[in-house]
Amino acid sequence: MSYFAPLSPEAARQLLGEVVKSFPFATAVLDREMRYLAYNRSWLSSHGIPEDRAIVGLRHYDVSPEIRDEWRQVHQRCLAGATERRDDDVYEQVNGRRVHHRWVVAPWRESDGAVGGIIIYVENITDQVETTRNLAEREGLIRTLFEQCPIGLNLCRMDGLWIESNPAFLEIIGYSREEADGGLTYWQLTPRKYDAAEAVQLESLKTTRRYGPYDKEFVRKDGRLVPVRLNGFIVEHDGMPCIWSLIEDLTEQRALETRVEEERLKAIHASRLAVVGEMAAGVAHELNNPLAIISGYAFTLRSAIARGDEAEIKEALAAIDEATERAGTIVKGLRKFSRQKLGHAPTDLVATSSLVADAVNLCRSRLLGTGVRIESDVRTTAQIVGNGLELSQVFVNLLNNALDAVAAAENKWVRIVAKEGQGPSSVTIAVEDSGPRIPPDVADQIFRPFFTTKTVGEGTGLGLSISRSIIEGHGGTLTLDADAPCTRFVVHLQKAP
Repeated sequence: MSYFAPLSPEAARQLLGEVVKSFPFATAVLDREMRYLAYNRSWLSSHGIPEDRAIVGLRHYDVSPEIRDEWRQVHQRCLAGATERRDDDVYEQVNGRRVHHRWVVAPWRESDGAVGGIIIYVENITDQVETTRNLAEREGLIRTLFEQCPIGLNLCRMDGLWIESNPAFLEIIGYSREEADGGLTYWQLTPRKYDAAEAVQLESLKTTRRYGPYDKEFVRKDGRLVPVRLNGFIVEHDGMPCIWSLIEDLTEQRALETRVEEERLKAIHASRLAVVGEMAAGVAHELNNPLAIISGYAFTLRSAIARGDEAEIKEALAAIDEATERAGTIVKGLRKFSRQKLGHAPTDLVATSSLVADAVNLCRSRLLGTGVRIESDVRTTAQIVGNGLELSQVFVNLLNNALDAVAAAENKWVRIVAKEGQGPSSVTIAVEDSGPRIPPDVADQIFRPFFTTKTVGEGTGLGLSISRSIIEGHGGTLTLDADAPCTRFVVHLQKAP
């Protein structure tokens, strides 16, 4: 029983046209002669046919003469009853544009079952294909960057199991990809001494979703510890949070830092010896005095012994002891100042008063016959954590520079003042002199290595540069006070807690 009244051929054709127009894909219905019975707007645009062109009744091959023989054969097979499809077919439109189509060609049948023609469905998938291709290219680029990146890259689960590692990271830890990914955990290669620091980094991950920069060590497969610096953040992977880490091998950097520190210490020692050389004449004179005393009283002692004068013997021995002690003090000070001691001793406690006294005593030998007054004013009992030899060298350098600066002055004086700093945990030590003030154009350069205002052969140009390096290595500052009425160098250091 039919629920629809029979339609006239014209009404059926109109109904077919309306139905085809509603299809979401490009669609065309053709008879056995490949004449258009119905089509929609998408069909016209997909084939590069002007939208205002009416093609009902026209043969498909006349409308699109560029149709390949391959397509014509598909049409013939479908007119014979077959159904064919293709998921990606490249088609060149009349305007020269290459597009990608997904299509289905199927026969439609008359009421008696005979094939009356074919219906063609075409979906333009050009954008999808290009998007897929672009994604594939980007994924390839990302994979290339991942594999060739010189910095270690690693993705791990929140429990530390490594999911994927790049070659640079595998080189750091000495494991193969098969051994590391899916088999090792972050914790297996982390020494226990870092447990407390690791807890801090995990807390950072929880609160900020990132951690680092964080310096630690990994245990390589061969058991060697390798220093690394890590940065990381949380990412989503397969629906679960994971940690993406960047791992930098610090082995070469640490080796370079060691070499730089060794060269720095050698430069400090060389500068120290140069200072000793500058003081040699004065030291020799100071040593001559006790030696002359010892020589004189030795003659007196022999005479007293010959006469049996016990009182004179005691007097001569006491004078010889005093002169010997004085000479020993001079030599001891020089040995202490000039000996090489590589590396800081950050746990040493250096009294500010001793630091100033040692520097002044070492420079007193240069005062003989110069008419220079040297004054020290220590207003603090604070102690400093640091390397006493290196700090002493700084103030000897500053005092020697001051002594050179006042050589031609009428009123010759040098002063070193130590007092509490402006902050509650700092000490200020200033070296002042009555020499000519340093010109502004020179003041900008005096801390540069090898810059000197002295004549050739009288200075290396390293004293102030090395002095600033030493002070900054102790967490302090060395500056020239440009606002002072005299030449004034100021050192700020942290007090011992």
